[in-house]
Amino acid sequence: MKEKENISLFDSPDKVTSLIIGLILIIIILSQSFAISNNLAALDIFRNILNHNSIYLFMLLYFVSLKTYLGKKYFNYLNSIVIFIYFVNMITSLLTIFHTFSLTSLLAFGLNFVLFLYLFHVFFRGTRIWKDFKLKKSPFNELNNDWYFSVIVIISVMLLAVNLIFTTTFDGTVVAVLDCFYIVLFSRYIFLYREYLDKEKIDTTIKTNLEEVKTKISDVATDLGDSINDMANDITKSVNKFVEDNKIDEKLDKAKEKIIEVGDEAAAKIDEVINEVTPKKTKTNKNKSKKEAK
Repeated sequence: MKEKENISLFDSPDKVTSLIIGLILIIIILSQSFAISNNLAALDIFRNILNHNSIYLFMLLYFVSLKTYLGKKYFNYLNSIVIFIYFVNMITSLLTIFHTFSLTSLLAFGLNFVLFLYLFHVFFRGTRIWKDFKLKKSPFNELNNDWYFSVIVIISVMLLAVNLIFTTTFDGTVVAVLDCFYIVLFSRYIFLYREYLDKEKIDTTIKTNLEEVKTKISDVATDLGDSINDMANDITKSVNKFVEDNKIDEKLDKAKEKIIEVGDEAAAKIDEVINEVTPKKTKTNKNKSKKEAK
């Protein structure tokens, strides 16, 4: 009976939303109580609220508003704000990698990246953005609901394990565990909302068939290669025709012959000059030797 109750609780969007609200309240209260117990100044506590709890504060307002009429009426607008917040969070985690490269920063960026993709491809369904930007054709729609949820849970658990290894305080351990629970519950909320969209057939995703895309790319590359080969053959034929029409081969042969003739004439003249100079030198040398003998 307990297993069935747990499953029904985890599969109920309303109950999951209530759990998230309660968990966010616990995270905010505990983090502030830890800050107070560490004798932090009021300004430091306020900074802690803005840094760590800023997303939690907005998500608390988001989930509480879903319990009201206005929240349900402007549901898509609220979802757009959530997507924007997690987009900023993803960019921030990416910049953190360049600032402090570590396993924690890599896992945090991977988690925020997958979570943003998940939000983007679920919360925009049923809106004009989905239709205007033709998001049905996005290749990320090939990734099913179970894949997104499983990957987020796995990365969250890995990030929790790393945080527990490097955390030296009890406060940090509790906050890391609660953060992991929140991510799992939030991704479950997205999972249930996508199931609802699929069930109601609201902008049902069209499979892009990645294999077909790969085949098309391969065909385009093959056609491009054939076009290049044909172009090269046409250029070669045009050059050969130009050579034949203008008798360039004959002109080149004549030019070669003239060059050879000029070279032979130049060599003959050089030999003549050498022959003329050499005897004069020998005569002068003989005259000098006779005078020395006298």
